[in-house]
Amino acid sequence: MASLSRGGKSGLWLSAAVLCVVFVSSAQTPPNRTQVSGNITSVDAAAGHLGLKSDKGDEVTVSTTARTLLLRMPPGETDAKKGAKIALTDIAAGDRAVVVGPQSTDPKTFAASAVLVMSKSDVASLQQKDIEDWRRRGTTGIVTALDPARKTVAIKAGSRTFTVQPSDQTTYFRYALDSARFADAKPATFENIKTGDQMRVLGNKSEDGATILAEKIVSGTFRQIAATISAIDPAKGEITVKDLANKNSKELLTVKVVGDSTMKKLPETTAAMLARRYGAAAQQTDVGGRGPGGGGGRAGGGRGGDVGQMLDSLPTMPISELKKGDAIMVSTTQGTDATHATVIMLLAGVEPLLTASPTATRDLMSGWGLGGGGGEGGQ
Repeated sequence: MASLSRGGKSGLWLSAAVLCVVFVSSAQTPPNRTQVSGNITSVDAAAGHLGLKSDKGDEVTVSTTARTLLLRMPPGETDAKKGAKIALTDIAAGDRAVVVGPQSTDPKTFAASAVLVMSKSDVASLQQKDIEDWRRRGTTGIVTALDPARKTVAIKAGSRTFTVQPSDQTTYFRYALDSARFADAKPATFENIKTGDQMRVLGNKSEDGATILAEKIVSGTFRQIAATISAIDPAKGEITVKDLANKNSKELLTVKVVGDSTMKKLPETTAAMLARRYGAAAQQTDVGGRGPGGGGGRAGGGRGGDVGQMLDSLPTMPISELKKGDAIMVSTTQGTDATHATVIMLLAGVEPLLTASPTATRDLMSGWGLGGGGGEGGQ
């Protein structure tokens, strides 16, 4: 999956599905056997050992013998019959592998009876295709309603509302607590989805554009807040903020900036332009009861009116550019500690937007926070 928090940085479904749901489609993992999947970190052909960083984060030493079956798998293929036999010296660091062998009591060692490998370059190719597919057919939004009987979901993406229609073939994933990385997402079901969740959906839209025929769904509980900075610790990558929605509360939130966090700052002219648009949309809502964008128009600006793409195009901002008293919009994980969270997206230079519209944070961050370009349904 893309390292992400964002679809544009990862191959969303590679970590668990490209090589491994079962051993192979033509040969289920035998009894008393298990498997581990991950990325090759080292190869010691003389000793017959492979280093593997598993998808669970464990460092595993894989031992092989002359009887170990080593197969190079074509991109995206899971049928061992279509693999080509290789030697241990054909495997390289960065390759993706599924290792099958006897169950072990030591999670750090694994005696392999079979190793299925996909080359690093093939993985990169699949990742790029996955990214492009999500850009073309992906939609990001907030879950506004669920219909368990029909198994449909209503999501709001920018100014539009879509009906998400899953099928029996739809795959579901759920973001892990304290993480917005697709690689950490766990298999889930329709029943795990909650109102208020942020959701990414991959699928074609109906002819009228109102329904998404979902192929893949990943959802999770996140927070979008407007806040002022109370303190900054650049060494730790931590920012202490005051949630502007809780003006009477003295409680502070500490948000941590990590490698996957996206940090941007709006130029003054862009912030002023967005403030005018969101301010006008808020006035229309007050007068006519319509949502941002005037009942179907696009709220925001940027190329083609797509705010997400515009924000993605801004240069990355280091934490050192922030200072005490700055106003920010931030999308964070909903973790195990209510006073601490991890930054998914942080946007500075937002004072004009917060003044112009009380819903600017929700409208802007809900569409951008998990992949960008989703503010208008990923179109």
